[in-house]
Amino acid sequence: MPRYYFNVRCDSFETTDLVGEDCSTLNAIRGEALRCASDLVLNDLLAGRVPHQGWIEVEDEEHRPVLTLPLSAAAS
Repeated sequence: MPRYYFNVRCDSFETTDLVGEDCSTLNAIRGEALRCASDLVLNDLLAGRVPHQGWIEVEDEEHRPVLTLPLSAAAS
């Protein structure tokens, strides 16, 4: 099963996923990216911070971009 990496990016912050997740379909990739975004937004809300603008950038095993999901997608 292919491995994908879910990196978090915004204007002033970046974190690279060094472990990755095994995903079999584009829907599984999108679901994992949305879960990551939801966790980030929820943590910011619970800490009393406004969720920052940013995105989850998903890369394949060759570190090629596959999907970009804005964190704002977690709010809808």
